[in-house]
Amino acid sequence: FIGILELIAEIAKILSFAFRLFGNVFAGEVLLTVIAFLVPVIAPMPFLGLEIFVGLVQALVFSMLTLVFMQIATISHTQEHN
Repeated sequence: FIGILELIAEIAKILSFAFRLFGNVFAGEVLLTVIAFLVPVIAPMPFLGLEIFVGLVQALVFSMLTLVFMQIATISHTQEHN
């Protein structure tokens, strides 16, 4: 029973991060679209730069989280604690 709960927890964690990343990317795209519609020439440029910066930070955060979760998932439980 506990194994099934752990499996569900791992799947929920993956789905949660996927939806969070999708939401952040989608919100940035909507912001750029609205700004480009309202003021089409110059106004979207700072937001485009900000969106690229946010994308780089998101990539860093999600890669670090993936690294941590993979480390936790592959740790050996046969180690003796001192």
